[in-house]
Amino acid sequence: MTRRLSVLGLLRAAVIVGALLWTLGPILVAAVTSVSTQSEITASPAVWFPHHPTLRAYRALLPTGAGGGGAGSEAHQFGSAMLTSLVVSLETTAVTLVLSILAGYAFARLDFRGRKVVFVAVVSTLVLPVFALVVPLFRIMATLQLINTNPGLVLIYVSAIAPLGVWMFYSYVKDVPVGPQEAALVDGCTRFQALVKIVLPQMRPGIAALTTIVFLASWSQFLIPLLFAQSPSLKPVTVLITEFVGKYNTDYALIAAAGLIALLPPALLALSQSRQIRGMLSGGDL
Repeated sequence: MTRRLSVLGLLRAAVIVGALLWTLGPILVAAVTSVSTQSEITASPAVWFPHHPTLRAYRALLPTGAGGGGAGSEAHQFGSAMLTSLVVSLETTAVTLVLSILAGYAFARLDFRGRKVVFVAVVSTLVLPVFALVVPLFRIMATLQLINTNPGLVLIYVSAIAPLGVWMFYSYVKDVPVGPQEAALVDGCTRFQALVKIVLPQMRPGIAALTTIVFLASWSQFLIPLLFAQSPSLKPVTVLITEFVGKYNTDYALIAAAGLIALLPPALLALSQSRQIRGMLSGGDL
């Protein structure tokens, strides 16, 4: 019995170590690459620990950077691209949360004609591949003159992510006890007041989870902004980083440093919301 437990312990440790290496390995490689020289990065055999660490790539990506080698012009746009990604992601998250909460509550608690049909129609859009919608979506956005605009980009993001939020909050509201809400309605609260004062406080873990999901999904978008936000002032960081690849030379240290910096906002958000998300997964009330 003791030997069996020791074997299970070793297997569990091996799985944990493997998961950590799989998750943190690329980040560690990127960190080493970002402080290496170009000759060390392209050396064969590979140099895993730089002999002459340098912060040149990070200095190049700062707003006051002195240039970034072959991709210097793009590096100076990095601060603007980070701000664009942050603004668009925050706007998408805010709009998606409002729509998802209201729609999920309405589908779960209100009785109106066509409720089930509309709900199925909204949720079924999750299975539509984005590649099948790019051409008609581009024509619609061009007709509305929303190409290369912030509202147009946010509108596309919301239309793609909101159905997931609606489905999540529909399921969440269905599990919330009805008794406290009905008592609030009897005491004179309107439905909206009951939603804000009674239902929303019980959905904090769900709101935290959806906030993280929507922000990560918005921040990591590549194809949509590549096609619909070609203006330099609206270019997000995910698209800008690809422009650091030159025709004859590629600054790998600059790409690695940009990727690590771009990883910080979503990572900080996920860490800040981890307690609420753990509470939702465990079924506890935090």
